[in-house]
Order: sequence, then C-alpha cells, then structure tokens
Amino acid sequence: MKALLCATLALALGGLAPWGTALAADTVRVFTSYPQEMMDRYEQAFAKANPDIKLDFQWGHGGDAMATLRQPDQGGVDVLWSPALKAFPALAREGAFRPLGDGAKGIATKVGGMPLTDGKGTYAAFELAGYGFAVRPDYLAGHGLPVPRDWSDLARPAYAGHVILPVPSSTGFAPPMIEVILQHHGWDKGWALLAEIAANAELLDSGGGVAMVNELAEGTKGIGMIIDFFVRSAKADGKPVTFVYPEITAYVPAHVAITAKAPHAKAAEAFVRFVLSDQGQVLLMTPEVMRLPVRPSAYAKAPADFPRPFEGKAAAFVFDPAKGNARQFAMTALFDAFITSRHAQLRDTFALIRKAEAAGDKARAETARQLLTSVPVSEAECGNPTLNATLENMDFEGAKAVKAGWTKAAAAGTAQTLAVLAK
Repeated sequence: MKALLCATLALALGGLAPWGTALAADTVRVFTSYPQEMMDRYEQAFAKANPDIKLDFQWGHGGDAMATLRQPDQGGVDVLWSPALKAFPALAREGAFRPLGDGAKGIATKVGGMPLTDGKGTYAAFELAGYGFAVRPDYLAGHGLPVPRDWSDLARPAYAGHVILPVPSSTGFAPPMIEVILQHHGWDKGWALLAEIAANAELLDSGGGVAMVNELAEGTKGIGMIIDFFVRSAKADGKPVTFVYPEITAYVPAHVAITAKAPHAKAAEAFVRFVLSDQGQVLLMTPEVMRLPVRPSAYAKAPADFPRPFEGKAAAFVFDPAKGNARQFAMTALFDAFITSRHAQLRDTFALIRKAEAAGDKARAETARQLLTSVPVSEAECGNPTLNATLENMDFEGAKAVKAGWTKAAAAGTAQTLAVLAK
C-alpha cells in the first residue's frame, strides 16, 4: 500500500513528485516495480555498505518504465531494476542503457538452455522466478488426490473443482505461464490442454498471486497455477501451502540496468554492483523476499530445501520468452475468447465427454473433444505483429471485432460438440 500511495501521489502531481527537484550527487534514482518490503530490505542493506549514497525510488510497472525512459532526459532515472520482461530488451534496442562492464561478472547468462539477457552486456539478470503449482497438501490428502507433477495432470477428471487457473489478460504473472504450456505441447495440443484444465478450474481474474494463495489457505481449493515467490513468501508467513515445480517449466528473469543518461552514474554503478554481489543476491533468499538468485555461488548459503535452478540436468525444453512477448496481446485475447467466454460451457461439456468415455463410446467422445478444443486461430496468425498491435488496446473497435470473431467461433465449436454428444 505504501508503494501504491507513493505512485498515486506522483501521478497526481504530474508524474514528477518527488522527482521534480534535483537530487544530491550521491543519490541514485531507481525505477522499480518491486514491493515496498523488498525495496526497504535492499535500501537498508545498501545503506550499511554504502553510507554516502542515498536511494530514491520511483514505483511503476514495465509500461511506466518504458514511457519514463523514453523521455528526452530519461526522466532523471539512473537505474531500472524490475521484473519487466518486455521492457529491458525493447529499451536496450533503443540505446536506453549504458554497458555494465564488470558489474555483472559472475552472474548467470542462461538457465537451462534459456538466455537471461540479449548477450550485449547492457543489462543483467537480477533474480529468477519459476512457474508451477501452489499446493495445500492437507487439502489434497483429504480429497484423496496426489500432488500434481505436470501441467497435464490438472486436466485429469479427478482434479475437477480443485484447481485455480489465472486469466492472463488480468493477472500479470500468467502470460508466460500459459506460454510454457503452449510452447511445450504445441499450439493445438496446448490450447486443448488449457481448455480441459479450465473445465476443472475456477478462473482467477483479480487479486493475483496473493488472492490465489489466500484462497488455498482458506481451504476452498487445493491447487493453484502460479509463480513461485508468492508461495514461498506465504509459507514463510505460516500459511499451509507449498510450491511444486512441474517436470517441464520455465524460469523468467528480472533485470537491472543503468540508463544511458544517468545523472548519477558512479553511484548507480555502486548500487548495481551491490544487488548483483553475493551479499545482494543472498538477500533474495530471506523470508521477506524469497526470490531465486542469478549468481550461482549464492546458493552455497541457501537452505537445504531451497530450489536450485542451476543444478542438475538441464531440461531439454527451452522456453522462448521473446516468442511469448511478441504474441502476448493476441494470446491473452484468444484465451478470453476461447476459454473465459465459455468457461461454464467447457465445464459442463467436458463432463459429458468424460461420461461418454466412461460408457465406452470413445469414438464419439474423441470427435466431441476435437470439436470443443479446435482453436479458432493458427499459431502463425497469432504471432502477426499487425494483429498484436491491433489487440494491444481492447477498447478499439478493431480489437473488439477480432475478439468477437474468435468468441463466435469458439461458441460454434461448443454447439457442434453438443450436437455430436446428443446423437
């Protein structure tokens, strides 16, 4: 709330307060979207190591950062420090950052086979987050359910009514998670799997990861599809939840960079060097933060049960975040048209398909399943840059028309499925 109030006040004062006045030469302006508790933790630790340098935070999401750093003076920002996956590569291509030099020495550039930066040294990964399942073990035990090990487990009939699935158009961490499923299973099979998971699930369209974990803690559901740090923080607070990484998953990075026009460049270098140092990276594993370091040496101080993404056999699956970023607007609109708009019908129709399968009518059930899960747009079409530009603002008539067409096609598929099952 403190961060939100600060951001609201800044907007109310024309986006400049408290940034409208010059800062002392030893003050670093840091643009971030991290929560206040995490900013406070790093500010206190940095002050002990660098008592002559002050930090001045501006809070905003990735879009806000891009708008600010595209101003002629880059908004007076020295450092961009944020889990803004799309902002860093876009801004780097525009020359928004200066080289980090040896400030990022020892920081991992890959996890598994996935690159964590563009390899040009203008920004570095700062921490990782992985996708998987929030689980309430006692809930699953009480319902006689095993702990899921893969995304496809959540489509099994036994999990019906026990799952929470976030809607990517309204939940910030969800789009890359949906992309993990699409990229691993392929476009058509991936959407079919998502449709059947949705039939088993409650759709979460507000409140984000905190709301999901709270719902599990209250005992209304047993499994949530989520990003890991929400769960580890909740567990550290005593909530009866744990996190499970699926057999196939992806880790997405947050980054840090120094702006090309940083007015306090030397002090900014000290801050970046600190957050990427062993000391700064170990802070990520404290209960107040609970993120995954990108400096492999930091894991020597990790608890025994702490995840270690740089150890073990690298997964054959290589997640491509650039592919997901390029088609994110189309993917989120398609999710709403293909899944959200007919969520109740998916639940009821899959129940009929499963009933036909249980009765031995497998041919009709297979035909019905294919009709119900036939996605109305190809992968190539969804990746079209013009289409994604159209769908970036869903208030535009062109965007509404595209989504309406997909929704109509999905509804037609439902009707055809029910006709087959009624024969």
